Amino acid sequence: MKTIYLILIIALFNACASKEAEFEKSSGKTNKFKVGEKFKINLTEDHTKDGLWSVGNTHDNNVVEYINSVFHSTDGGNVDFNFEAKSKGKTEILLNKSIALDTLQKASFVIEIE
Repeated sequence: MKTIYLILIIALFNACASKEAEFEKSSGKTNKFKVGEKFKINLTEDHTKDGLWSVGNTHDNNVVEYINSVFHSTDGGNVDFNFEAKSKGKTEILLNKSIALDTLQKASFVIEIE
């Protein structure tokens, strides 16, 4: 049981240690990271009014790996999408905000791994 708690604490520390990229939604700005670096994309997500954000399947999994997402309910709510830079290359991460099957909004982020 202690092992499980230790693993959870380490995972939480790693998620908190991720570099938060200063992304601009759909701006075309290229965000650069180094191989092995972890980063997150933070978006507003209010479960009482809006839809939910999800990761599209458009990015190259060999370049960037999606790790998980974490919802925070402070200030109306926001969600962190955590990624890890796997290998050199360039890809685009697409996030979709939807309710049921209706897409409300899309945000794309260009990522280059050096």
